[in-house]
Amino acid sequence: MSPWLKRAPGAPFVAMTPGERAGIVGLLVIIAAATLPFALTAGDASRLILYLAFFAYLCVLALPFLLRQWTPSIFHPLVFYVIWVGVQGLLRGSMVLPVTGLDYHRTLSGPAAGDLDLLVATSFLLEAVAILSLYAGYVMAPRFRVRQFAVPKPQWLALKSAFWVGIAGLGLFALATIGGGLDQVLMQRGIASDQRIAAQVGGHWGYLAGIGVVAPLVWLACDRRAVRSPLFWGVVLVALAIKFASTGSRGGTIGPLIMIGAIYVLQHRVVPYRAVLVGVLVSLVLIGGLGQYRHATMQAKTFDQISVEGGPLGWMSTAVEEMQLGAGENSGQLAVLGRVPQDVSHLWGESYLSIPFIFIPSAVWGEKPDAAGKLTAARIYGNPLNAIPPGPVGEAYWNFSYPGVVMVFLFYGVLLKLVAGVYQANPGHPLVLIAFIYILFIMKPHSPSVYGFFHALVPALVIFASFVLRLNGEIRFWRSAGAVHKGRV
Repeated sequence: MSPWLKRAPGAPFVAMTPGERAGIVGLLVIIAAATLPFALTAGDASRLILYLAFFAYLCVLALPFLLRQWTPSIFHPLVFYVIWVGVQGLLRGSMVLPVTGLDYHRTLSGPAAGDLDLLVATSFLLEAVAILSLYAGYVMAPRFRVRQFAVPKPQWLALKSAFWVGIAGLGLFALATIGGGLDQVLMQRGIASDQRIAAQVGGHWGYLAGIGVVAPLVWLACDRRAVRSPLFWGVVLVALAIKFASTGSRGGTIGPLIMIGAIYVLQHRVVPYRAVLVGVLVSLVLIGGLGQYRHATMQAKTFDQISVEGGPLGWMSTAVEEMQLGAGENSGQLAVLGRVPQDVSHLWGESYLSIPFIFIPSAVWGEKPDAAGKLTAARIYGNPLNAIPPGPVGEAYWNFSYPGVVMVFLFYGVLLKLVAGVYQANPGHPLVLIAFIYILFIMKPHSPSVYGFFHALVPALVIFASFVLRLNGEIRFWRSAGAVHKGRV
């Protein structure tokens, strides 16, 4: 085997091969080189400043892959953040900004739209500062002493997973019963949020319908051979269908599939690149196709009138265009940077105050503090019925100006150091593996992300407990040495 393809064995975060490492750096170099001519020929000083800020951001992203004394791993928290947030963000549309500049933003007009290219440059520089602060927080954090947890022995994984998907199905059935039929549930994404079923009866039924996608994740974490079972994939497909029917969330439909792949890679220390390529293409088709479906529900009065136009290639093109709009004219982060503090005052921690209320239902507390997505939609976009996340950098800036970006990401780096230590000490514990995956994919230093993390983790805890609980109330534990320990709940 070529040395470029050799992966260092035993690394808990799955060490990158020299080829993968060079591939990431090469991609960043190509992006830097390909976008430079557009900045030089634009004949505008602000476009050149935008490119320089963009280049600085690329250099910060490349930093972990250029250190000779350190071998990066795919799921090392710092490396994963760079790949999942930074590199993926470039491919999802932000790399287009230094090529075309930004001529229009939905919420910025008049003095606020003075020079949008300089605003984009500020955004890239703040992203670079955020990631540097993340690196610094991780490196400066002490080595946390972490204990090894005994691993419970699960039973009847397939049966119990099917049971939990059935429970999710009851949530969908309740929504259909309350809403007047399944067709009415499927029309929810096309109507105003205050008119949806969840707004009338509460979001608990939709939440229940969504927990089914957690069951196969926990199943796979408990049994690495589950991917060989047709029943496993049947459970996955049914759970995803229930999730999308009840929520209409494209991310909630595609995300579990990506996490299943991540768990597989961590368990087997291999990257199935063919499956990854197929997954990327399928994701683009789903994003575009389901987006067309959502748009069709906005134009139709009844389910029978819905007509989804185009085919797979057209849906992929639609997905790419939508992602580019999200990085530019629809960007919540740019909206915050352009309006705060000139038109909208700083929050001074207001959005972060929503985090302690995650587990308190509105029916009990009443009106709770809004997270950043709701605040952005209401105060900047003038749309209180929606949620538009400003991103971790946008939220940190909105709360505490420029120092807030440094403080929030320093803290996040310390938190990731602790998370890495817990996983490194317990790579074989199913619950630690699930929590680790959720933290990597969901929990960013961003109040909507923290909400999403805990809303996903709670059902994972309950489902895992059901997997290891025996009929007599006993839980069996084993350790790596083979000794068996018993406990009662």
